Amino acid sequence: MTIPYQLLILIPFLIMGVFGGLRRGWIEEAITTIGLIFALVFFSNVERTSLLGVLINRVVQAFALFFGALLGTTFEAQGLVEIGNPNVFQFVGFVLTVILAYIVGSAVGRRRGLTRLGYAMGGILGAINVFLVASQLITFITQYFPNFFERTVTVTSEGGNVLREYLPSIFALLFILLLVIFFLRLPKIRS
Repeated sequence: MTIPYQLLILIPFLIMGVFGGLRRGWIEEAITTIGLIFALVFFSNVERTSLLGVLINRVVQAFALFFGALLGTTFEAQGLVEIGNPNVFQFVGFVLTVILAYIVGSAVGRRRGLTRLGYAMGGILGAINVFLVASQLITFITQYFPNFFERTVTVTSEGGNVLREYLPSIFALLFILLLVIFFLRLPKIRS
């Protein structure tokens, strides 16, 4: 059995994610997972990220026109996102969306009234969340520092990132986990 170098680096973070998820519970971690999926959808692809950057620049220009008309002057609206180099916006947007996902998960979710199973599910979701964040961060690291993961035990695949190939399995496990939670709570919902 060969363990990829990325997974060896990821093991301490997975352990921290499990303990964080055990502390937070499944509700907070599930809300955070939704935010992380949003971050992956919008910031994992350079083309999608550059389209989002164009949209943000147009919104900034619209606000400049609005305030210029409101105050009777003209404002020069500079682009907030540099379109020629979307990589910086991609990285910063991903990091900010991850931070926002954890903040919203903590603010909206609740920790009181959870059973041991709820906390255990939170631990599993915490590990999944760390896995989702790490898959994209490892992609950024290999994009900016191409030789970082070139060690003797590196395992590469033809399709791209090794961690990224596990994402469908992670989403399937997440779906199964949500079904288990739903069916365990079904008797309480009926009464």
